[in-house]
Amino acid sequence: MKVLKWVLFVPYILVLSYIVFFARRRNVLIWHDELVNLIPIKLTVESFQSDAVNYWNFFSNLLGNIALFIPLPLFLISLFLLKNKFTIIFIGIFISLLIELVQFTWRIGVPDIDDVLLNTLGVVLGIILYKQFLSVSYAKIASL
Repeated sequence: MKVLKWVLFVPYILVLSYIVFFARRRNVLIWHDELVNLIPIKLTVESFQSDAVNYWNFFSNLLGNIALFIPLPLFLISLFLLKNKFTIIFIGIFISLLIELVQFTWRIGVPDIDDVLLNTLGVVLGIILYKQFLSVSYAKIASL
């Protein structure tokens, strides 16, 4: 069972890295310092209220940042046996900040504080989903 978890974890990390750093949409950006967003929620609200808003891009960015980090707590709990929700949230924030720092340093993607907030929301949702559904399933499997 542990091997299966690693077999799922490695592709998760690879897909996460690809989407964050190498996805096709990253290649069309021309880097400039104004891309960096350090004011929480401001850019997200402005992009939604814009007359030229592309709703597909808006919602895929919003939901994608959340969805990308939902599996992280499941792996941290099952592979690394972490149980403290604050430790798991801290690791999620750290990884998200690291991604944004790499984007800034290598000048790829758009470093955005909203991404950190949305990724953290994904971690919290992952913890909730684990506690609601998977922890019960593991308990049932263990009792068989």
